[in-house]
Amino acid sequence: MVIKCFPLGAMYTNCYLAYDETTKEAYFFDCGGKNIERLNLFIQENDLILKYIVLTHGHGDHIEGLNLFAKTYPEAKIYVGVEEKEFLYNSNLSLSSRIFGEDFIFEGQAIAVKEGDMIGEFKTIDTPGHTIGSKCFYYEAENILISGDTMFRRSYGRYDLPTGNINSLYESLEKLSKLPEKTVVYSAHSEPTTIAEEKIFLRNIGVLF
Repeated sequence: MVIKCFPLGAMYTNCYLAYDETTKEAYFFDCGGKNIERLNLFIQENDLILKYIVLTHGHGDHIEGLNLFAKTYPEAKIYVGVEEKEFLYNSNLSLSSRIFGEDFIFEGQAIAVKEGDMIGEFKTIDTPGHTIGSKCFYYEAENILISGDTMFRRSYGRYDLPTGNINSLYESLEKLSKLPEKTVVYSAHSEPTTIAEEKIFLRNIGVLF
């Protein structure tokens, strides 16, 4: 599985294109902005088939480009955590006006996912805390984790926004720490890291014991 980062939107959210070089099937994780020209060109030049658009959670810097993505890739299915479908239609929850200056309402439909659901080859992991329905997505065959705003390199997501909860977040970080240590973690707002590295960090700050 190839992972390529495309920073999108005003916050330069790390959005990830994951694809199989043999089948050409592709996933896109988060839709942080509308500046998708470079992404579109890459997909065309590599003859990729975008089958899955996957949202780690419903904050504005992860969904701003969703309507554009849905129109550009109408055959791709869109997935979001079951607890966060409402974020796509409620700007008070998505904080879209605060994050990118306008209210956002998704014009399509999304498939709700929960713990254990498979999206292609990626397994859904419930990781609430940053938001109530934050999800991470794990590709076991190659130990790849898309972590959204739950786990960053030497940090983790904030928990002081609507539906956030510090205790849930710490439990989610502990849960992720049980993945194989060689797992590479791709987050929305930091450089890639590994579970092994973050376990050391989390122990040092008292999240893990």
